[in-house]
Amino acid sequence: MMPAHYALSDAAIVLVSLFAGQALWRNMKALPAFAMACFGVAACIGVVRFGGGLQDALAALHSGASQYLGLAGAFAILAHYLLPPKGRNGIAIIFIILSVALAIFWFAKPFLGPLFLLALAVAFAASIVRPGPSRPSWLVPVACAVMLANTLFIRRAAWLDEAVSWHAYHLIIALALAALAKGLMTTKQRVS
Repeated sequence: MMPAHYALSDAAIVLVSLFAGQALWRNMKALPAFAMACFGVAACIGVVRFGGGLQDALAALHSGASQYLGLAGAFAILAHYLLPPKGRNGIAIIFIILSVALAIFWFAKPFLGPLFLLALAVAFAASIVRPGPSRPSWLVPVACAVMLANTLFIRRAAWLDEAVSWHAYHLIIALALAALAKGLMTTKQRVS
């Protein structure tokens, strides 16, 4: 059974996704705001799982939500560059993302990890080719690269203690999400 302190680094993702998601939504960035929500919901399940002493009861839900929503979040970041919606009108794209990610989760589970990495790699390249009006524009590709490296080298790293690997992985995700959100903000922010 994993100790309750495992909830702390998941809580960092929840906090970043709450603040960053709201800021992105206010600035008409519907798909990145949805990506923040995906990562935040998965992490929130982790907070409840570990903070509430429900490690075994919520293990499958936490794992499944992390895989499914992580893939949906990566697809949303990619879609922001490849299929940018006008304003907040991204509901159809979000529905497609959720449907495709769910189909992959149910019918092609071995492809979850590779597709997550591929989506981040293509988002990395797309954010360089099509940087958008945000400043500094280098934050988005750096955030995608950090998430890629984090997934490949920190998640379940044999050279790290299990607790260190867990916390490092989640704290790096939180930092990458914060950098991603900051990189996607335009210089003229809309306040509501």
